[in-house]
Amino acid sequence: MGKRLIIILSLLTLSAYGWPAWTRVSTAPMTNASFSSLPRSEPSENHTPFMDQDFINQNSGTGMVHVGSICEMPNNQLGAVWYGGTREGAKDVAIFFSKKPSGSNATWSTPRIIVDRTSATRELNRYIRKVGNPILFSGPGKQLRLIYVTITLGGWSGSSLNVKTSQDSGHTWTDSRRLTLSPFFNISELVKGRPLPINMKGGGNENRDHFAVPIYHECLGYFPEILWIAFSRKNQSIIYEKSRMAGGNAFIQPSIAPENAHSATTFYRCISPVRHIAMARTDDGGQSWSLPKFLDLPNPDSALDALPLSGGRILLAFNDSPNHREILQLAVSSDRGLNWIRIHTLENSPDQEFSYPYMIRGQNGLIHLVYTWERKRIKHVVFSEAWVDQKLEQAFEK
Repeated sequence: MGKRLIIILSLLTLSAYGWPAWTRVSTAPMTNASFSSLPRSEPSENHTPFMDQDFINQNSGTGMVHVGSICEMPNNQLGAVWYGGTREGAKDVAIFFSKKPSGSNATWSTPRIIVDRTSATRELNRYIRKVGNPILFSGPGKQLRLIYVTITLGGWSGSSLNVKTSQDSGHTWTDSRRLTLSPFFNISELVKGRPLPINMKGGGNENRDHFAVPIYHECLGYFPEILWIAFSRKNQSIIYEKSRMAGGNAFIQPSIAPENAHSATTFYRCISPVRHIAMARTDDGGQSWSLPKFLDLPNPDSALDALPLSGGRILLAFNDSPNHREILQLAVSSDRGLNWIRIHTLENSPDQEFSYPYMIRGQNGLIHLVYTWERKRIKHVVFSEAWVDQKLEQAFEK
């Protein structure tokens, strides 16, 4: 190979990776953030214990569905997304969207595809081999934001994150936009956790909606991160950066439960032989985190979710087994996540899978939980905090 050709190829390589690097360093830093998604008392109309459940999608038959996410839209409507196809990682996997109007007799709409590998390839102007984990969250008015995973080569370690938005409650969507989170290759970024609204002061931040999105990395190391992202209220511009929560090779898929504007507890999925949930804390709005500490709760290398309740308590949904995903459990902590009381078993069927719980709290105080049900359906459970209190009292009486 000639010297001139080597120089040309080197310049092309630097250009290819220089642009992502410039995009990475030119984004505005989001330090001095404070959490705005804080626990609050439940409205009086929900002081009666209440619990209901339904399925979002029909039985997938020989297909597979996984990784559900839910959000509240205007007029107490609900929106949900998940991915499905013949199997996890298959080329026919697509991301589905469904919504449910308010009302006791309302049902979920027929799921429809909002992105697949073909549309993602076209929108991103790059070859996409498969799509994966989606999360859905709302903005002002009828805005919806979707962050989802794409893979060009390899498995999950070759993933990238992308954003789509809707201005009309999910009826139409913008083209996908790829997030550049690393100056080299920009791969191995995945998402699972619930985004947290954050407050930012000054610098034109009043015209943007800011979120802290729990993400994670799993190539040449496994560690949890936060995607700090801000959406403009005037146009489609986005600014973003990421920060690492912990290093090492053991913790992914963080779930963050804020306690107040600056303090929060995060819980990690553990992929080490320890097979226990781990936790860490922040007192500076997520800018730094304590070293992970293992809890006396099992984790079979599976996702979990934590949600703040009133009175400083935390609700946790997790697989209550060190080896299997056949038991899905709810537990409550009253001491910042150190000790837990199991209050209700959502599922317990040998040789089946119930996994990837995802919780939100609606404006009316009701808690919504979605999870993968036998890899065939996405199940939706809704309950009041009074129901949690009732279950907690029953647990104490045993």
